[in-house]
Amino acid sequence: MVIESRLNIFNSVVWPAILIFWLIAIASLVMIISFEEVSNGNAESIFKTPIYVSILLVAASIGTAVHFIKMCKTIEIDSEGIKLSSIFNTEFIPWSDIKKIELLGKCNITISPVDATNLILLSGRQIDIVASRYENMSTIRKMLEQVIECMNAKKPIELSPILETSKVDPIGFVNLSGMTKYSGNHILSFNGLVIYGLNAFTIFMVINSPNHFGLLFLVWIVIFGFTYGFLGSQLHYFHLDNNYLVVKNHVWPWLNDKYRVDNIKQISIETPYRRSTTLMVITKDFKSNLYQGGSLRNRTWKDLLNNFQNLNVDIGNEAIDR
Repeated sequence: MVIESRLNIFNSVVWPAILIFWLIAIASLVMIISFEEVSNGNAESIFKTPIYVSILLVAASIGTAVHFIKMCKTIEIDSEGIKLSSIFNTEFIPWSDIKKIELLGKCNITISPVDATNLILLSGRQIDIVASRYENMSTIRKMLEQVIECMNAKKPIELSPILETSKVDPIGFVNLSGMTKYSGNHILSFNGLVIYGLNAFTIFMVINSPNHFGLLFLVWIVIFGFTYGFLGSQLHYFHLDNNYLVVKNHVWPWLNDKYRVDNIKQISIETPYRRSTTLMVITKDFKSNLYQGGSLRNRTWKDLLNNFQNLNVDIGNEAIDR
């Protein structure tokens, strides 16, 4: 029985490509400006222009590319061990060389802890498998769970086939009227103020600058896309009762994720780098999802944690003082 990883295309390819594209685009713009400064006689030498910024950005784009390539390894798991492959190297680790496997662990990427599975070797070295990089991470974790069971029982490693399931447990209509709502005033939150304030200001500029209507309208489209997409993704709120957790979003009316409480393995409150406090939901088949709750105050987060604890759900808390 062999399990192979499948990369999450957006997190492993599309998002890094967009980031690298913007770094190179800004570097190119700075480089053009630098050469124009010299050609126009505004600078005596190219070394007296912002060309250094361009060099740093190119270096950053190369470093970013190398980082993502190293992080996005191909994984193969069988009864003998685990093989990790990238374009730089291939490494096979037999199960006998592994001291401990932490299925629900963390690793630090750009100062921010992210969801990962950690392999701790007998040598003391730690290998991190970042969950967001793989489309079938739940299957990888369920397979490693079988390995842990065999290790704990001191039996030869035997792996059974695993049936993959959908990301969100399919649930029909849930009546929210009897559920406890965990939310806040999103308009007065940082994300809400930026979304509504910046868009209102830009629209005001568009209306009052008819001579530059086309350009300002395009600027507003870019600002709207960024604020509504990026900042909107940080405005989730929650409904909870004894049976269900329902996740909604203040500005995305279509979002309606539902979980059975008895199917939740762990919930965790954490604060990703430069993002709003987040609820991570991990189901018993290791499906996971992150929901930023930028409108919730600390007191609301504490109440949500306490109620999950009362429902005998395993909780993790890396952000809220209790």
